[in-house]
Amino acid sequence: MKPNKVTLVRIDKQQQRKVSAVTLSKLMDKLKANVSNNELAMLRFKVKNADPYMKDKHGSMHRIYASACLKKSDNGTLVVKDYTDMLLLSTSVIEEENGLAQLKQLTKVVPFTIATFIGSSGRTLKIIARVTLPDLPRRENEAEMEQFYRKAYKVAAAIYSSLLNVPVSPAGIKDGSSPAMANCLISADAAPLLIEKTTPLDVDGVELAPMSQKDNIKPDDNNEVGALISFLTEKYKFRYNIVRGATEYLDKQKPYWGWRVADTRFINGLSLEARLSGIEARPKDVIIYLNSSHIRVIDPVEDYLFTLSDKWDGHDHIGDLADRVKTDLVQWKQWFRMWFYGMVAQWMGYNNKYGNSIVPLLVAPQGYHKSTFCRQLLPQDLRWGYLDNLKFDNQKLVMQSMVDFLLINIDEFNSISKKTQEGFLKNTIQLASIAIKRPYSRRVEAERRRASFIATSNMTDVLSDPSGSRRFFVVDVTSPIDTDKPINYEQLYAQAVAAVRNNERRWFDNADIEEVMAHNRKYALLNSADMYFNDYFDTASPDDPEAMRLTTSDIYDYIRKRAGSRAVTESITVFGRYLSNVPDIQKVHVASGTAYYVKYRKKER
Repeated sequence: MKPNKVTLVRIDKQQQRKVSAVTLSKLMDKLKANVSNNELAMLRFKVKNADPYMKDKHGSMHRIYASACLKKSDNGTLVVKDYTDMLLLSTSVIEEENGLAQLKQLTKVVPFTIATFIGSSGRTLKIIARVTLPDLPRRENEAEMEQFYRKAYKVAAAIYSSLLNVPVSPAGIKDGSSPAMANCLISADAAPLLIEKTTPLDVDGVELAPMSQKDNIKPDDNNEVGALISFLTEKYKFRYNIVRGATEYLDKQKPYWGWRVADTRFINGLSLEARLSGIEARPKDVIIYLNSSHIRVIDPVEDYLFTLSDKWDGHDHIGDLADRVKTDLVQWKQWFRMWFYGMVAQWMGYNNKYGNSIVPLLVAPQGYHKSTFCRQLLPQDLRWGYLDNLKFDNQKLVMQSMVDFLLINIDEFNSISKKTQEGFLKNTIQLASIAIKRPYSRRVEAERRRASFIATSNMTDVLSDPSGSRRFFVVDVTSPIDTDKPINYEQLYAQAVAAVRNNERRWFDNADIEEVMAHNRKYALLNSADMYFNDYFDTASPDDPEAMRLTTSDIYDYIRKRAGSRAVTESITVFGRYLSNVPDIQKVHVASGTAYYVKYRKKER
């Protein structure tokens, strides 16, 4: 059996064991298909409602064995045919569903993680990890292999327990039996994690103790590795930011710069600095340390918001922040508050079906501190998550940024092309998850979107798509925004967290959408369709004696005939979309499609 295969065992209708082998890729496909499995759904329902269930009732479902390649003996019992280089571990019960998803992504940090999926109960995580197998003579000795797997599982369990902060143990082993027989019931997971390239865990020589993730590691300076770590940690603090999927550093001498990504330029600089100090350190050595489990793992957004639970003092701090923006838009404070709730809900993982689709668009001359206000919306601890120079013609980069950042300012919104605004941007804003391919990965994975959008412009005629303008609400700023007064970020975000948990409305209802679209009309970018339709036609009611029922083609051809064949630059399809969004226009279905009630503004001569 190849190492990347697991053994599946089930009991058929004749009460006979059926043993088969599948690749990990096939196993992941089974997990996805099982999302609609009624038996698993019932099992999870019973677990959720504390209704007891009998495991032997699920014998017809497959059990997964990863460490041993199994076969049936002549008397029908299971025996080990060979050993694999995989471990099958399980976390203890995790009550929060969002916690399961976050911990699943966190297991990617460990370089020997092959796969992670939600267990059959819906309350645990199953982890498949890769190890380096002993040499062949030891693999032929059953006692040697049992000792090897006991040590391998103990080391791996300690590492995952320390990383995930929950107990981890061999799956299904509770009676002292060999951990090589670790197993679990087949499960259902719409998005199981499968990693193609892994670095096996070599347990020979490893001390049986959890690996440290603390910042105050005290390495042995008498060897090159210890000297390098001492040199690095003396000048910098390091952390692995799970949101950005990158190791970050903080310069201890310049902490006001904040946390920055340890990119190639920085790593090469560290290597040179170390060598100038007499430490033989290649960039590869620095990379190994920065991408090891010695670097503490952190979700800075979750950590920040978690500390704010139940701390809100009841005052409307979000409203106070909105009041710093002077505008004649009556609904500004209400709409801004909903947008702010939506932004925080996006970070907390509450927007499962649709992303935060509301976008404030601040319009004002230069010098009104629009961009400064946008940047100040994030506290200093999360300021790394602000982005304002994103190029929207690079769609792949936009998608990546929606996963890696928290707030994206579409600066100079009017510079975005009409095609991008009406197509890519309009559809992207509503996404809840993003399908991206991480560097060095062979698979495209759906990752949770975190970023919300805000926009700024110096021009008032900025919206080119009438049907998509409901996603934006234009805010005409009448005086410079107050960006000098300190912001009480703790109370600002404590209010938002409380609102999200109370499920306060963070989306536009139908009444809001009508108000937004009516308000946005005066900020529309006029095109030839706007100009010529309003030049030749008025909308009419069906009972108006001058009313005509004209189709899109009728109106389009009439304008081109009167104003010239090149007058209307839009295609007839785009012109039809424009007509359907003309304010107060009434339409009716006819044999040839849709007709509109209009009347001539200028009579033919």
